[in-house]
Amino acid sequence: MKTIQSLSNLFLSTLTKKSGFFIFYIVISICSVAQTPIQGIVNTYHKVNSIDISKACIIVEDPTGLNLNNLVMIVQMKGATITTDNDPTYGTVSNLNNAGNYEIGTICFIKDDSVFLFHQLQNSYSPVDGKVQLVQFADDISFNVVNTVTALPWDSATGLGGVIAIHADLSITLNAGIDASTSGYMGGPLFESGDFCNNSPGANGYVYNGTPAPFATQNGARKGEGVAFVSSIQSGGRGAPANGGGGGNNHNNSGGGGGNLVSGGLGGGNSSSTGCFLTFQGIGGRALLSSGGQKIFMGGGGGAGHNNNNAIVTTGGANGGGIIFIWANSIIGNSQSIRANGGNGGNSLADGAGGGGAGGTVIMHITDYTSSPIVEAKGGGGGNSNDGGNIRQCFGGGGGGSGGAIYFTGPIPAITTSTDGGLAGAETGRDPDCNPPQAAQPGSNGNIFSSYIFTRSTNPAAYCRFLLPVKLIDFNASLINKKVEIDWIVENPELAKYYSIEKINSNNERTVLVTIVANDVQRIYSTIDNNPSPGNNLYRLKIIEKDNSITYSEYRSISLPYPANEYSVYPNPATNKITINGNFVIPTTFKLSDISGKLILQQQLSGNTIPIALPVLSPGIYLIRIGEKTQKLIIH
Repeated sequence: MKTIQSLSNLFLSTLTKKSGFFIFYIVISICSVAQTPIQGIVNTYHKVNSIDISKACIIVEDPTGLNLNNLVMIVQMKGATITTDNDPTYGTVSNLNNAGNYEIGTICFIKDDSVFLFHQLQNSYSPVDGKVQLVQFADDISFNVVNTVTALPWDSATGLGGVIAIHADLSITLNAGIDASTSGYMGGPLFESGDFCNNSPGANGYVYNGTPAPFATQNGARKGEGVAFVSSIQSGGRGAPANGGGGGNNHNNSGGGGGNLVSGGLGGGNSSSTGCFLTFQGIGGRALLSSGGQKIFMGGGGGAGHNNNNAIVTTGGANGGGIIFIWANSIIGNSQSIRANGGNGGNSLADGAGGGGAGGTVIMHITDYTSSPIVEAKGGGGGNSNDGGNIRQCFGGGGGGSGGAIYFTGPIPAITTSTDGGLAGAETGRDPDCNPPQAAQPGSNGNIFSSYIFTRSTNPAAYCRFLLPVKLIDFNASLINKKVEIDWIVENPELAKYYSIEKINSNNERTVLVTIVANDVQRIYSTIDNNPSPGNNLYRLKIIEKDNSITYSEYRSISLPYPANEYSVYPNPATNKITINGNFVIPTTFKLSDISGKLILQQQLSGNTIPIALPVLSPGIYLIRIGEKTQKLIIH
């Protein structure tokens, strides 16, 4: 829940063209905002057990920490179907199913473990076998990142983590970075294999049990994780499971890099000319289809390198980058970074090296970028392989992780961005008598998209539609520099369709000053009356909800003095009484005559508001003369 403090930033501008003239309605924030400081893990993560589509109801394992009116992301992390044959087709994605589906919603009601959203769900999800989570945004008026914001690291056992989601009505200031690097799919862990190997036929398979008994021979190092589930008996070997990198096979082949929307790099191979010399390196993680950005993914983990050298290597394949969603009117970068990079694969000494993790996904829904923020979703480099000068024994480096994806909802801004693929791991200390090197490959460069439309329903959910109306928290009008600033704050903005400001001037003339299309998450609005009338001006807010119900605020009154000897007359048309509003600093003569000029009534005016009783008059047009000014009065 947001805490309203005060406002001072320019917030929204609307340009309206009417009757050949341009009228600017400038929506300006109303006070000053003390930015909320944030650091560390700012989101809450909730395992989804089931979903009732008809009620837009999400049943979570533990709703602790969820708040009404907060934005949430529902996202399915896994569940793709892959081929499992022990051949080169292993890991090919035959169907992504619901893996990668996501959308943004707003909580309207929580009862026990049931979380109801204001809007209908657009996508399908598979909570039982797809690792679906509900991630609550950090949601406030304005944020100041004072120390690095991080994600809860992805945990494949719980199905939680790997996502950073932040929304601010106004601005986000970066005095430190936002970093989901290495928070994505997990790299293949290192296993110290026994030393048995042979060259006929050798470990040429695509799948092996990646977790044999301790110190037993591991014919295929552990694969990196991706969007598909992999059984333990197929958890090792060079085949790439969807976007996870394949593990290096026995003997001392290196792991492949993880993938995202593009593929990871092939791991380096064994090029020894003595002993075990077969080249069966880990295959790079496969490219996934995003369905036009409607599916988003964490970066795939890199495959581990095959290792049997007494655990001189202490890391395997690297983790991929996570998912970041940033939503604000403006971001002040201060040259700080928003990163969802993959990690670097583990280095090796006379063993196989680990593959790099793929870059993750970053979504930027920002209007204004200032002070040079940096946005990255880069692949991690493959681990380097040092052959250690061993005679005729040589092993390549790890494959580079692919670059990730960056989505901008507007044009690509003039800021520094990168989705570069990770570098291939280098091989050093080679004996010249080895066979030709089997070099690792870099990860493919990722993608940067403009004009992205993120997934969010605008169709009200029937169950929540009548639970909570739009609630007006505050409505004010203030006279500043001869203009009237009008501001208001609402709760439950998801139910509003339009806001209109109605005005009544000192002549009792009623007009609509401005109509603003409601924003589902914007709670603070402001507009300006650039031309208030002399005398009393009344303003009220009209709220039109999505079910077309209407509510009104109370009137707010702003009075402006008349210039000397200026006035207005109301009502007009009139019957038996009129009121003169003006600023009569000296007594001034009032005359009422018919259209022929015959005088009907005369009296002296002084002060500001003077009621005048009219004699019985026939319907028609009459003339009022005050000082040197004449105007018509209609009697009906």
